[in-house]
Amino acid sequence: MFAVLFMIVSCKKDKNSNSSGIVIKGRISQSSSMKSAGARSLNTIPLSDAKKVFVVNLDNGQLRSEFIDINDGSFTASAQLGIAAALVFLNADNKYIGTLSPRGLNILPLSKLTEGENTSIDLADLTLSGTSVIPSHDPFGNEIIITDAEINRLKEIDGFFESLAKNIDADNDNIIDALSDKQLFIKTRFWVHANHWGLNSSLPLMSDIDKNSLGYQIELDGAQGFSKPNSIVLSGPLDNPYNDISTQFINSNGNGGFYSGILRTNGLFKKGTYAIKIDGKEYTLDYSNNDAGQNQVFVLPTLHTNSEGKVVSISLEYKLPDGSPIDPINILTDLMIQFGDDTQNQYFSSPWIVNANSGTHRSNVVEGVYSYTPANPIDISHLQNITIPYNDLLGNTYFISWNK
Repeated sequence: MFAVLFMIVSCKKDKNSNSSGIVIKGRISQSSSMKSAGARSLNTIPLSDAKKVFVVNLDNGQLRSEFIDINDGSFTASAQLGIAAALVFLNADNKYIGTLSPRGLNILPLSKLTEGENTSIDLADLTLSGTSVIPSHDPFGNEIIITDAEINRLKEIDGFFESLAKNIDADNDNIIDALSDKQLFIKTRFWVHANHWGLNSSLPLMSDIDKNSLGYQIELDGAQGFSKPNSIVLSGPLDNPYNDISTQFINSNGNGGFYSGILRTNGLFKKGTYAIKIDGKEYTLDYSNNDAGQNQVFVLPTLHTNSEGKVVSISLEYKLPDGSPIDPINILTDLMIQFGDDTQNQYFSSPWIVNANSGTHRSNVVEGVYSYTPANPIDISHLQNITIPYNDLLGNTYFISWNK
Protein backbone atom coordinates (compact mmCIF):
# COMPACT_ATOMS: atom_id res chain seq x y z
CA MET A 1 0.00 0.00 0.00
CA PHE A 2 2.89 2.27 0.69
CA ALA A 3 5.46 3.25 -1.93
CA VAL A 4 9.05 2.14 -1.49
CA LEU A 5 11.26 5.21 -1.59
CA PHE A 6 14.81 5.22 -2.92
CA MET A 7 16.98 7.04 -0.38
CA ILE A 8 20.40 7.29 -2.02
CA VAL A 9 23.38 7.73 0.26
CA SER A 10 26.46 9.54 -1.02
CA CYS A 11 29.65 10.73 0.60
CA LYS A 12 32.04 13.46 -0.46
CA LYS A 13 35.62 13.37 0.75
CA ASP A 14 36.82 16.86 -0.09
CA LYS A 15 39.56 18.17 2.12
CA ASN A 16 38.30 21.71 1.75
CA SER A 17 34.88 22.99 0.81
CA ASN A 18 34.77 24.97 -2.41
CA SER A 19 31.05 24.61 -3.04
CA SER A 20 28.70 27.54 -2.92
CA GLY A 21 25.96 27.89 -0.35
CA ILE A 22 25.55 28.94 3.25
CA VAL A 23 28.89 29.78 4.88
CA ILE A 24 29.56 28.41 8.37
CA LYS A 25 32.68 29.66 10.15
CA GLY A 26 34.21 29.16 13.56
CA ARG A 27 37.46 29.19 15.49
CA ILE A 28 38.87 27.21 18.38
CA SER A 29 38.96 29.34 21.51
CA GLN A 30 42.39 29.92 23.04
CA SER A 31 40.97 28.66 26.32
CA SER A 32 39.83 25.39 24.77
CA SER A 33 43.11 23.70 25.64
CA MET A 34 41.96 23.74 29.25
CA LYS A 35 39.46 20.93 29.63
CA SER A 36 36.37 21.31 31.75
CA ALA A 37 35.47 18.70 34.37
CA GLY A 38 32.89 17.34 31.93
CA ALA A 39 35.48 17.04 29.19
CA ARG A 40 37.85 15.21 31.53
CA SER A 41 35.16 12.70 32.46
CA LEU A 42 33.71 12.12 28.96
CA ASN A 43 36.51 12.87 26.56
CA THR A 44 40.28 12.58 26.69
CA ILE A 45 40.99 14.89 23.76
CA PRO A 46 40.87 18.71 24.12
CA LEU A 47 39.23 20.83 21.44
CA SER A 48 42.59 22.49 20.78
CA ASP A 49 43.66 19.21 19.17
CA ALA A 50 40.91 19.46 16.54
CA LYS A 51 42.32 19.35 13.00
CA LYS A 52 39.22 18.51 10.97
CA VAL A 53 35.52 19.18 10.92
CA PHE A 54 33.43 16.30 9.63
CA VAL A 55 30.38 18.06 8.13
CA VAL A 56 27.34 15.81 7.73
CA ASN A 57 24.30 17.01 5.79
CA LEU A 58 20.91 15.40 5.47
CA ASP A 59 19.69 16.50 2.06
CA ASN A 60 16.15 15.27 1.32
CA GLY A 61 16.74 11.93 2.99
CA GLN A 62 20.26 11.56 1.53
CA LEU A 63 23.32 11.51 3.75
CA ARG A 64 26.19 13.64 2.45
CA SER A 65 29.46 14.32 4.20
CA GLU A 66 32.80 16.02 3.74
CA PHE A 67 35.92 16.86 5.71
CA ILE A 68 37.03 20.44 6.30
CA ASP A 69 40.55 21.24 7.49
CA ILE A 70 41.04 23.46 10.52
CA ASN A 71 43.87 25.88 9.77
CA ASP A 72 45.39 28.05 12.52
CA GLY A 73 42.42 27.19 14.70
CA SER A 74 39.78 28.36 12.18
CA PHE A 75 37.58 26.69 9.59
CA THR A 76 35.07 27.64 6.91
CA ALA A 77 32.45 25.16 5.70
CA SER A 78 29.42 25.45 3.46
CA ALA A 79 25.98 23.87 3.38
CA GLN A 80 22.86 23.98 1.26
CA LEU A 81 19.70 25.84 2.17
CA GLY A 82 16.84 23.65 3.36
CA ILE A 83 18.83 20.89 5.05
CA ALA A 84 20.11 19.91 8.48
CA ALA A 85 23.86 19.98 9.07
CA ALA A 86 25.96 18.48 11.87
CA LEU A 87 29.57 19.47 12.59
CA VAL A 88 31.76 16.80 14.23
CA PHE A 89 35.26 17.75 15.41
CA LEU A 90 38.13 15.28 15.01
CA ASN A 91 41.83 15.27 15.81
CA ALA A 92 44.61 14.52 13.33
CA ASP A 93 44.01 10.77 13.76
CA ASN A 94 40.27 11.18 13.08
CA LYS A 95 39.42 10.54 16.73
CA TYR A 96 36.16 12.01 17.93
CA ILE A 97 36.34 15.14 20.11
CA GLY A 98 32.84 16.60 20.09
CA THR A 99 29.80 17.74 18.11
CA LEU A 100 28.61 21.31 17.59
CA SER A 101 25.67 21.70 19.96
CA PRO A 102 24.17 25.20 20.30
CA ARG A 103 21.47 25.14 23.00
CA GLY A 104 21.86 21.39 23.29
CA LEU A 105 20.77 20.73 19.69
CA ASN A 106 23.20 18.58 17.70
CA ILE A 107 22.32 20.06 14.31
CA LEU A 108 21.97 23.36 12.50
CA PRO A 109 18.52 23.42 10.84
CA LEU A 110 19.10 25.50 7.72
CA SER A 111 15.57 25.89 6.41
CA LYS A 112 14.65 29.43 7.38
CA LEU A 113 17.53 31.91 7.31
CA THR A 114 17.77 35.68 7.45
CA GLU A 115 19.56 35.99 4.11
CA GLY A 116 18.40 32.76 2.50
CA GLU A 117 21.12 30.89 0.63
CA ASN A 118 23.41 33.93 1.01
CA THR A 119 23.47 33.63 4.80
CA SER A 120 26.83 33.56 6.56
CA ILE A 121 26.99 32.08 10.07
CA ASP A 122 30.00 32.97 12.22
CA LEU A 123 29.95 30.74 15.29
CA ALA A 124 32.87 32.76 16.70
CA ASP A 125 34.85 31.12 19.55
CA LEU A 126 34.18 27.44 20.20
CA THR A 127 34.66 25.71 23.53
CA LEU A 128 34.18 22.13 24.70
CA SER A 129 31.84 20.95 27.45
CA GLY A 130 31.88 17.18 27.69
CA THR A 131 31.44 16.22 24.04
CA SER A 132 29.37 19.29 23.18
CA VAL A 133 31.12 22.04 21.19
CA ILE A 134 29.55 25.31 22.27
CA PRO A 135 29.72 28.46 20.07
CA SER A 136 30.08 31.86 21.70
CA HIS A 137 27.70 33.20 19.05
CA ASP A 138 24.26 31.55 19.10
CA PRO A 139 22.92 31.35 15.51
CA PHE A 140 19.39 30.46 16.71
CA GLY A 141 17.15 33.49 16.60
CA ASN A 142 19.86 35.37 14.71
CA GLU A 143 20.91 33.92 11.33
CA ILE A 144 18.65 30.89 11.80
CA ILE A 145 15.00 31.87 12.21
CA ILE A 146 13.55 29.34 14.61
CA THR A 147 11.37 29.42 17.73
CA ASP A 148 12.19 27.95 21.14
CA ALA A 149 9.35 25.46 20.64
CA GLU A 150 10.85 24.29 17.33
CA ILE A 151 14.28 23.93 18.92
CA ASN A 152 12.85 21.85 21.75
CA ARG A 153 10.89 19.71 19.29
CA LEU A 154 14.02 18.99 17.22
CA LYS A 155 15.96 18.19 20.40
CA GLU A 156 13.43 15.45 21.15
CA ILE A 157 14.01 13.70 17.82
CA ASP A 158 17.64 14.42 16.88
CA GLY A 159 18.78 11.06 18.18
CA PHE A 160 20.53 10.18 14.93
CA PHE A 161 22.84 13.14 15.27
CA GLU A 162 23.35 12.37 18.94
CA SER A 163 24.68 8.96 17.97
CA LEU A 164 26.37 10.13 14.77
CA ALA A 165 29.85 10.36 16.27
CA LYS A 166 29.69 6.74 17.40
CA ASN A 167 28.62 5.62 13.93
CA ILE A 168 31.38 7.17 11.81
CA ASP A 169 33.49 4.01 12.23
CA ALA A 170 30.85 1.28 12.20
CA ASP A 171 33.30 -1.47 11.18
CA ASN A 172 35.60 -0.52 14.10
CA ASP A 173 38.82 -0.50 12.07
CA ASN A 174 39.86 2.97 13.35
CA ILE A 175 39.31 4.46 9.89
CA ILE A 176 36.32 6.71 9.26
CA ASP A 177 33.94 4.84 7.00
CA ALA A 178 33.31 7.81 4.71
CA LEU A 179 36.93 7.63 3.53
CA SER A 180 36.13 4.36 1.73
CA ASP A 181 32.55 5.28 0.80
CA LYS A 182 31.32 2.59 3.19
CA GLN A 183 29.38 4.74 5.57
CA LEU A 184 26.24 3.23 7.09
CA PHE A 185 23.20 5.35 7.80
CA ILE A 186 20.45 4.10 10.09
CA LYS A 187 17.08 5.87 10.08
CA THR A 188 13.39 5.14 10.55
CA ARG A 189 10.20 4.75 8.53
CA PHE A 190 6.75 5.20 10.06
CA TRP A 191 3.25 4.83 8.65
CA VAL A 192 -0.17 5.52 10.10
CA HIS A 193 -3.83 5.64 9.02
CA ALA A 194 -5.13 9.14 9.59
CA ASN A 195 -8.89 8.96 8.69
CA HIS A 196 -10.61 11.10 5.99
CA TRP A 197 -9.19 13.62 3.53
CA GLY A 198 -10.97 16.92 2.94
CA LEU A 199 -13.08 17.70 -0.13
CA ASN A 200 -13.87 21.33 -1.07
CA SER A 201 -15.65 22.82 1.96
CA SER A 202 -15.50 19.53 3.93
CA LEU A 203 -12.40 19.58 6.14
CA PRO A 204 -10.06 16.59 6.60
CA LEU A 205 -10.62 14.54 9.74
CA MET A 206 -7.71 13.28 11.83
CA SER A 207 -7.90 10.04 13.77
CA ASP A 208 -7.35 9.88 17.47
CA ILE A 209 -4.01 8.17 16.94
CA ASP A 210 -2.91 5.27 19.12
CA LYS A 211 0.87 5.66 19.22
CA ASN A 212 1.32 1.94 19.83
CA SER A 213 -0.34 1.13 16.49
CA LEU A 214 2.12 3.08 14.37
CA GLY A 215 3.70 1.07 11.57
CA TYR A 216 7.43 1.20 12.07
CA GLN A 217 10.69 -0.13 10.70
CA ILE A 218 14.38 0.69 10.66
CA GLU A 219 15.98 1.51 7.33
CA LEU A 220 19.67 0.70 7.02
CA ASP A 221 21.43 2.37 4.09
CA GLY A 222 24.92 1.68 2.81
CA ALA A 223 26.96 4.14 0.74
CA GLN A 224 28.23 3.53 -2.76
CA GLY A 225 31.32 1.66 -1.55
CA PHE A 226 29.01 -1.25 -0.81
CA SER A 227 27.49 -3.58 -3.33
CA LYS A 228 24.04 -5.01 -2.69
CA PRO A 229 24.48 -7.50 0.19
CA ASN A 230 23.07 -11.00 0.13
CA SER A 231 22.27 -10.91 3.84
CA ILE A 232 21.86 -8.40 6.66
CA VAL A 233 21.35 -9.53 10.25
CA LEU A 234 20.72 -6.95 12.96
CA SER A 235 20.76 -7.90 16.65
CA GLY A 236 20.57 -5.98 19.87
CA PRO A 237 20.52 -3.79 21.76
CA LEU A 238 23.71 -5.27 23.13
CA ASP A 239 22.68 -4.89 26.77
CA ASN A 240 19.33 -6.72 26.29
CA PRO A 241 18.84 -8.20 22.80
CA TYR A 242 15.44 -8.71 21.19
CA ASN A 243 14.46 -12.09 19.75
CA ASP A 244 12.00 -10.84 17.11
CA ILE A 245 14.11 -8.84 14.62
CA SER A 246 13.90 -9.68 10.92
CA THR A 247 15.22 -8.17 7.69
CA GLN A 248 12.32 -7.61 5.29
CA PHE A 249 14.12 -6.58 2.11
CA ILE A 250 17.51 -5.57 0.69
CA ASN A 251 17.54 -3.41 -2.44
CA SER A 252 20.19 -1.73 -4.53
CA ASN A 253 19.88 2.05 -4.38
CA GLY A 254 21.00 2.52 -7.98
CA ASN A 255 24.20 4.26 -6.91
CA GLY A 256 26.37 1.29 -5.94
CA GLY A 257 25.01 1.08 -2.41
CA PHE A 258 21.92 -0.45 -0.83
CA TYR A 259 18.94 0.21 1.41
CA SER A 260 17.09 -2.32 3.54
CA GLY A 261 14.09 -2.61 5.82
CA ILE A 262 14.37 -4.18 9.29
CA LEU A 263 11.55 -4.57 11.79
CA ARG A 264 10.47 -6.19 15.03
CA THR A 265 7.40 -8.37 15.40
CA ASN A 266 6.44 -6.59 18.61
CA GLY A 267 7.15 -2.99 19.53
CA LEU A 268 9.75 -0.36 18.68
CA PHE A 269 13.54 -0.44 18.72
CA LYS A 270 14.79 1.25 21.86
CA LYS A 271 17.83 3.48 22.07
CA GLY A 272 21.05 1.50 22.21
CA THR A 273 23.97 -0.10 20.39
CA TYR A 274 23.17 -2.76 17.79
CA ALA A 275 25.35 -5.35 16.09
CA ILE A 276 24.97 -5.77 12.34
CA LYS A 277 26.34 -8.50 10.08
CA ILE A 278 26.47 -7.61 6.39
CA ASP A 279 27.41 -10.72 4.42
CA GLY A 280 29.10 -11.94 7.59
CA LYS A 281 31.19 -8.81 8.24
CA GLU A 282 30.49 -7.27 11.65
CA TYR A 283 29.54 -3.65 12.35
CA THR A 284 28.12 -1.78 15.33
CA LEU A 285 25.76 1.18 15.16
CA ASP A 286 24.06 3.33 17.77
CA TYR A 287 20.36 3.93 17.18
CA SER A 288 18.32 6.63 18.85
CA ASN A 289 15.38 7.64 16.65
CA ASN A 290 12.50 5.98 18.47
CA ASP A 291 11.01 9.30 19.62
CA ALA A 292 10.45 10.42 16.04
CA GLY A 293 7.20 8.52 15.65
CA GLN A 294 5.81 10.11 18.76
CA ASN A 295 6.49 13.57 17.33
CA GLN A 296 5.42 13.23 13.73
CA VAL A 297 3.56 15.90 11.81
CA PHE A 298 0.29 15.10 10.06
CA VAL A 299 -0.08 16.47 6.54
CA LEU A 300 -3.80 17.10 5.99
CA PRO A 301 -4.94 17.21 2.34
CA THR A 302 -8.08 18.93 1.05
CA LEU A 303 -9.07 18.26 -2.57
CA HIS A 304 -10.59 21.08 -4.62
CA THR A 305 -12.59 20.05 -7.69
CA ASN A 306 -13.96 21.71 -10.82
CA SER A 307 -17.50 21.47 -12.18
CA GLU A 308 -16.72 17.99 -13.52
CA GLY A 309 -15.71 16.73 -10.10
CA LYS A 310 -12.04 16.45 -11.05
CA VAL A 311 -9.25 17.67 -8.75
CA VAL A 312 -7.69 20.94 -9.87
CA SER A 313 -5.74 21.73 -6.69
CA ILE A 314 -4.83 20.25 -3.32
CA SER A 315 -4.30 22.38 -0.22
CA LEU A 316 -2.12 21.07 2.59
CA GLU A 317 -2.12 21.95 6.26
CA TYR A 318 0.01 20.60 9.07
CA LYS A 319 -0.89 19.52 12.58
CA LEU A 320 0.62 17.70 15.53
CA PRO A 321 -1.08 14.53 16.81
CA ASP A 322 -2.99 16.62 19.38
CA GLY A 323 -4.52 18.65 16.54
CA SER A 324 -2.57 21.86 17.08
CA PRO A 325 -1.28 23.55 13.89
CA ILE A 326 2.44 23.75 13.14
CA ASP A 327 4.60 25.47 10.53
CA PRO A 328 6.39 22.68 8.61
CA ILE A 329 9.34 24.76 7.37
CA ASN A 330 11.72 23.71 10.16
CA ILE A 331 10.33 20.17 10.36
CA LEU A 332 10.10 18.52 6.93
CA THR A 333 12.08 18.80 3.72
CA ASP A 334 9.83 17.29 1.05
CA LEU A 335 6.65 15.32 0.46
CA MET A 336 4.65 13.57 -2.25
CA ILE A 337 0.93 13.03 -2.90
CA GLN A 338 -0.20 9.62 -4.18
CA PHE A 339 -3.73 8.49 -5.20
CA GLY A 340 -4.85 4.84 -5.03
CA ASP A 341 -7.99 3.29 -6.51
CA ASP A 342 -10.32 0.55 -5.29
CA THR A 343 -7.95 -2.14 -6.61
CA GLN A 344 -5.05 -0.70 -4.53
CA ASN A 345 -3.44 0.53 -7.72
CA GLN A 346 -1.55 3.82 -7.41
CA TYR A 347 -2.75 5.80 -10.41
CA PHE A 348 -1.42 9.27 -9.63
CA SER A 349 1.79 10.45 -7.99
CA SER A 350 2.88 14.07 -7.74
CA PRO A 351 6.47 15.21 -8.10
CA TRP A 352 8.34 15.71 -4.85
CA ILE A 353 7.08 18.91 -3.27
CA VAL A 354 9.81 20.84 -1.45
CA ASN A 355 10.06 23.85 0.80
CA ALA A 356 10.08 26.99 -1.31
CA ASN A 357 13.32 28.04 0.40
CA SER A 358 15.00 24.66 0.14
CA GLY A 359 17.60 25.76 -2.42
CA THR A 360 17.30 22.34 -4.04
CA HIS A 361 18.79 21.70 -7.45
CA ARG A 362 16.98 18.39 -7.96
CA SER A 363 14.93 17.75 -11.06
CA ASN A 364 11.26 16.80 -11.07
CA VAL A 365 10.30 18.77 -7.98
CA VAL A 366 7.86 21.58 -7.34
CA GLU A 367 8.17 24.23 -4.66
CA GLY A 368 5.68 25.15 -1.99
CA VAL A 369 4.48 22.75 0.72
CA TYR A 370 1.12 24.45 1.35
CA SER A 371 -0.61 23.59 -1.93
CA TYR A 372 -0.18 21.63 -5.15
CA THR A 373 -1.76 22.21 -8.55
CA PRO A 374 -1.55 19.23 -10.95
CA ALA A 375 -0.75 19.83 -14.60
CA ASN A 376 -4.13 18.35 -15.57
CA PRO A 377 -7.36 17.78 -13.61
CA ILE A 378 -7.37 14.38 -11.87
CA ASP A 379 -10.31 11.99 -12.02
CA ILE A 380 -11.24 10.84 -8.50
CA SER A 381 -14.28 8.72 -9.33
CA HIS A 382 -12.36 5.61 -8.20
CA LEU A 383 -10.21 7.26 -5.51
CA GLN A 384 -10.08 5.14 -2.35
CA ASN A 385 -6.96 6.29 -0.52
CA ILE A 386 -4.42 9.09 -0.49
CA THR A 387 -0.93 8.40 0.78
CA ILE A 388 1.40 11.27 1.66
CA PRO A 389 5.03 10.23 2.26
CA TYR A 390 7.34 12.91 3.64
CA ASN A 391 10.93 13.17 4.87
CA ASP A 392 11.64 15.15 7.99
CA LEU A 393 14.69 17.32 8.54
CA LEU A 394 16.44 14.48 10.35
CA GLY A 395 16.08 11.86 7.61
CA ASN A 396 13.08 9.91 8.93
CA THR A 397 10.37 8.97 6.43
CA TYR A 398 6.66 8.98 7.25
CA PHE A 399 3.71 7.59 5.26
CA ILE A 400 0.30 8.99 6.14
CA SER A 401 -2.71 7.20 4.64
CA TRP A 402 -6.04 8.98 4.23
CA ASN A 403 -9.26 7.13 3.42
CA LYS A 404 -12.40 8.06 1.50
